[in-house]
Amino acid sequence: MPNTPNIDSAIADYDRLAEDLAGSYAKLGFERFRDFHVDLLPALPARVLDIGAGGGQTAAGLADMGYEVMAVEPSSGMREQALKLFPDSKVSWIDDRLPNLSKVKALSKPFDFVLLNAVWMHVPPDLRQTAMASVAALSAPGAVLTVALRHGPSPEGRQMHEADADPFIELAAEQGLTVIRRKETGDPLKRGDGVTFTRLCLRKG
Repeated sequence: MPNTPNIDSAIADYDRLAEDLAGSYAKLGFERFRDFHVDLLPALPARVLDIGAGGGQTAAGLADMGYEVMAVEPSSGMREQALKLFPDSKVSWIDDRLPNLSKVKALSKPFDFVLLNAVWMHVPPDLRQTAMASVAALSAPGAVLTVALRHGPSPEGRQMHEADADPFIELAAEQGLTVIRRKETGDPLKRGDGVTFTRLCLRKG
């Protein structure tokens, strides 16, 4: 019987695969993300929190636009790759993790725009209510939370939890977050393994 995937095992996977994964993500660029969210981005100056920032391409793109960006990434390997790929970026990096994000809470006031891209599948279901409460607590009134939920089989040699949209939306609603945009998409990396994504944008009331 396979081990139940947990956050520590996910971080270890990202450390092991950091160079390949960060390079793949960087090839996606920032423009696609920017264009989808252009009417939802807060006016400058504003504070952005990227939870599970990975290789840093989105955090760096937002920082280049003039936002004050804090990037949360628990994988030291991914943080190292991000600093290599975007050495001149003004992104502030922090080693923290869901479900509690305790370091971010201790260091910072709430943010105006929050990202949670392809992260939820690493949060065990029994920790998701706590994780959602943490995300909501770090979102200022009126803030937008943008989320990419991954569906489909786990990559070979790795384990992930399913991240269905409806349970996520229910947990978000409990924390005062309301869906304002939803889009079903294919896999931007075109890996051909049946992976799809749901992009949700929510606003904190």
